[in-house]
Amino acid sequence: MEFYLSGTKIRVEYSFILMLSFAVLLGAKDLVYLLLFSICHEIGHLSVLLICRGRADSLVFSFYGLALRYSCTLSRLKEFAVILAGPLVNLICYLFFKDDINLVLFALNMLPIFPLDGGRLLRLYSMRISRIISVVFLTVLILLSVILVVYYKSFSLVLISIYLLIYSINY
Repeated sequence: MEFYLSGTKIRVEYSFILMLSFAVLLGAKDLVYLLLFSICHEIGHLSVLLICRGRADSLVFSFYGLALRYSCTLSRLKEFAVILAGPLVNLICYLFFKDDINLVLFALNMLPIFPLDGGRLLRLYSMRISRIISVVFLTVLILLSVILVVYYKSFSLVLISIYLLIYSINY
């Protein structure tokens, strides 16, 4: 499903609607909060982008989360501010609500793995160093996710690691 809001394409994939429906039906309150705070994160990016006189191309809601896309040219400082705005929203929400979801969103997004915000910040200053650090941190994340599966039967970090691995291979 696609529509336009003030010239920005909003795309909601069916996988997102399906995931949200299951979360509501199964009473997965944390997943609903995760999606809500993810939307707040993207609104942080979008707000600073608009303040910097940039323009969003699209906002995509999918099974993998939310993603703001923009192709306008910004100075390095403005780009830095736009990228940092999302995680800062989660940090502020954590300080205000004292909930683990925002702390996890902040910490995860600040990892120096592209396409996460920390990886995008690093890429602003050095593409080569960004690739090396991204591979190192992604390797550690994959190893940690295997440990979590073996000892705690927790698969959430595995899913995140697989997504990041596939993304990094394709880009």
